[in-house]
Amino acid sequence: MKLTLKHAIVAFGVLTILAACGGGGGDTPAPVDPGPTLEERQADQRDAIETAIGTAQTAVAAVDNDSTNAEVGAADSAIVAARSAIAAAVDVPAAEKSANTGTVNALASRLTAAKNARQMAMDDARDAADAAMMALAAKLYPGIYAPAADATGTEVGDVHAAYNADDSAIVVTIGDGTSANANNLSEDKKTMVADNHGWKGKRYADPAGGPMVEAVVYSNVEAPTQGRKFGSAEPGTGETRAFEYMLVNGVLNADNADGVGATDNVFVAARVGFTNVTRTAGTETFSLPSPNPNDVGAINIPGSYHGVPGTYKCVPAAGTTSCTASVAASGFTLSTADTWTFTPGNANAMVTEMTDSAYASYGWWIHKAENDGDFTASAFHDFKGTAGTVDIADLVGGTATYMGGATGKYALHSTTGGTNDAGHFTASAMLEADFEDDMIMGTIDNFMGADGMSRNWSVELMEQGFSSTGQILGDDGSDGGTAKMTKWTIDGTTADAAGSWSGNLREEGSDGVPKVVTGTFYSEFGRDAGKMVGAFGANKDD
Repeated sequence: MKLTLKHAIVAFGVLTILAACGGGGGDTPAPVDPGPTLEERQADQRDAIETAIGTAQTAVAAVDNDSTNAEVGAADSAIVAARSAIAAAVDVPAAEKSANTGTVNALASRLTAAKNARQMAMDDARDAADAAMMALAAKLYPGIYAPAADATGTEVGDVHAAYNADDSAIVVTIGDGTSANANNLSEDKKTMVADNHGWKGKRYADPAGGPMVEAVVYSNVEAPTQGRKFGSAEPGTGETRAFEYMLVNGVLNADNADGVGATDNVFVAARVGFTNVTRTAGTETFSLPSPNPNDVGAINIPGSYHGVPGTYKCVPAAGTTSCTASVAASGFTLSTADTWTFTPGNANAMVTEMTDSAYASYGWWIHKAENDGDFTASAFHDFKGTAGTVDIADLVGGTATYMGGATGKYALHSTTGGTNDAGHFTASAMLEADFEDDMIMGTIDNFMGADGMSRNWSVELMEQGFSSTGQILGDDGSDGGTAKMTKWTIDGTTADAAGSWSGNLREEGSDGVPKVVTGTFYSEFGRDAGKMVGAFGANKDD
């Protein structure tokens, strides 16, 4: 047979195709993967449904009256996920999917019932809280008073508070119509109070029982600083010495306890501390063991002196079996009839220069009468220790800004559907002093209410004068002046001027400008029958 060019071309094409397909004696083609079988697909889809339904069951079971919004949301999402898993199971028989859908529908109904019960419980709780708040506001509102200038007033509403003569307590005086009743509040060392704009917080209370009187106080206390090493047998002399105290065989005796070589024979009360002793008034007694089979003659008491931990040793006076220590304004006064020594745990530890004992303070107080009786509340400011007075007569110009905090009591009371809100607040304080005109004004804002939530409030302290001794009152700070008023703004609405405010510029600086300002304010808001009494303390903004 005769081959033509056409035959050659066809033959070449056939050979090319065979080569591409691995023909002509080459490798065989790879088998095509058919994918999961129907049974495998059904198994995977059933697993997904089972997992989703299990997650939904757990999430729904967790929803009760105490559940958070996040927990309720998780249950809702789990129901949606279970429905999606069923819808995606295209290879599972319809009857089986229908049964799964019934299970999810039952879970959804159960979740709806739990959510409804939770909402009812929340509504009941809110109604109860609203009723309790209305009752508190109704009780606190009539008992909020502006502080009086002194403690001599006897009429109802004559209220005053200040440190006592030795600064060991706060005296709250309340007029009852015939007399001024004094309540002595001691520091509550067990209750912590957070600082407010850098001023240290403390709680004071009446420890005698009966009507409950308490105060929350913020003080401009400077932080303690470290001093010399505690002590040695040869501490050196003068301000450059390495050690604070002279020790005898590693022990500090009373005759050296107020400085190297001192002979006053006393431990400085403000430097004495006892471990686990929380007494705030009166006398602490430390006794020998009873019975005392080993005839122990001394009492070992863990504590600290001048900030250094160690152990006190006390030998009771002849014929006695105990030693006593009385609460002082700061620390403890050790009985001089007994013999006291102190052994530091580490004689090379640095003493801590004692906490500032002269500082400005401000705060609020409340008196709660017996048997759920009336409330009386007000605010105060004072200076603990040396008065911190100023003489600024020579200042004839310049300005100063003071920044700090405020606190107090408030009540918004309405019986016609308005706001009921009451309790204590904290806030920011800013004051501007002009030493050219001897005038000062201020603003209290950034309020936080009793529930810890912010309030859209501000209080304007309207401009008034101050005297050369720093008294803020009236046109010129004189004792005969009339305190200027305040303006309370709530949610952008400002009430008419009302109430009053006053204060003192304190602690003259090296430049002659007072470093601190404290004061009190009383304000009213007519629309919602609001009352507020507070106090502030602020430091010069350098």
